[in-house]
Order: sequence, then C-alpha cells, then structure tokens
Amino acid sequence: MHVYNLLFGYGAFLMACGIMAVVLIGLKAKTALASGGISGIIALTIGFYLREPNPSIQIISIIFPLLLFGVFAWRSYKSFLNVLSLSVAQHPDVAGKTIAFLIISLMAVVSIMVALIQLLFLAG
Repeated sequence: MHVYNLLFGYGAFLMACGIMAVVLIGLKAKTALASGGISGIIALTIGFYLREPNPSIQIISIIFPLLLFGVFAWRSYKSFLNVLSLSVAQHPDVAGKTIAFLIISLMAVVSIMVALIQLLFLAG
C-alpha cells in the first residue's frame, strides 16, 4: 500500500463524515459538511501530490492530519460539554448533539491514526 492511497481514503472518509452528519442531524450540521468536505478535498489533493517523491509534501501529509486531530479533538470536547449540559427532558436536540460528538470524535481518532501510519511508512 502506498501512502497516497491512505490520504485518498482519509479524504473520502472526511467527506463521508460531513455528509453523514447532515443526513443524521439535518441542515444544522452544515459546519460539519463544510469541514468534512474542505478537509477531505485537501487530503485528496495532498494524496495526489504524494504520488511523486517530494519531502515537503511528505511533511505536509503528516502535519495536516495532526492539525485536524487538534481541531477535531477540540470540537469533540466542546460537543461533549454540550451533550452533558442537555438532557432529553430539557432539550430536544440532545440526539443531534450526541451524534455530532461521536462523528467529530471519530474524525479525531482517524486523523491521529493517519499521521501515525504515515510516520511508520517513513521510518520503514
């Protein structure tokens, strides 16, 4: 397996998460759609440029998912705080907030895994 395939899969995963958020939550998840779509396109673009040996792109391909991990971890934390502050009796949107938390958390975990896998490829 080539590292660029990892980035292609990562980009598709990010875009799918954005779409899944809109499908499950509705148009209130337009931020998730935008962040998943934009970061997915960037990951696909990095994967495209990784097909040629270029040390700068290799570094970018590792830094990008690490940055996204930071963003998604922060958003996951904020979503989790929102879920904790809501209860089904108090707020009808608790299900949507919980789904958002789970999707963002999944994106954070996959982001750190992509960065670590790339580091293993570079070391090996």
